[in-house]
Amino acid sequence: MPVKVTGINELKRLLKTADVKIVGAVAQEMSQITDAIAQESRGLVPFDEGILSGSQVVTKKPTPVGFNGSVEYGGPAAPYALIQHENEDYFHPAKSAKPPGTGPGIPGQTRAAKYLEMPAKRHQATVVPRLIAAIKRVT
Repeated sequence: MPVKVTGINELKRLLKTADVKIVGAVAQEMSQITDAIAQESRGLVPFDEGILSGSQVVTKKPTPVGFNGSVEYGGPAAPYALIQHENEDYFHPAKSAKPPGTGPGIPGQTRAAKYLEMPAKRHQATVVPRLIAAIKRVT
């Protein structure tokens, strides 16, 4: 699920001609944002036997003009991951819940559907301000 960030086009234009310190600061901040989304989603992903939770892959790649980061679940079980993510009516068990939960959970608050979308949306509004702050720290 791509996340649109307001102001990112202006930032991309700036990075095309930016000093290496600025590009590095942006890459480091984006790496931290990617890690935060991954960590939050890890606490929300449905956990029955741990297979879906264990399939998380975090990819971080600096580019000549910025950074690409992604958090993914599923691997070979991507269709299962997608169904678990999208179906808000499914029972999404908590890790080692005793007694086990009885409902579908609350997206963004408990192990539930939207386990990746909700953390990404929470961080969406802070990306540009965080990147601007990172740039100011090195200029």
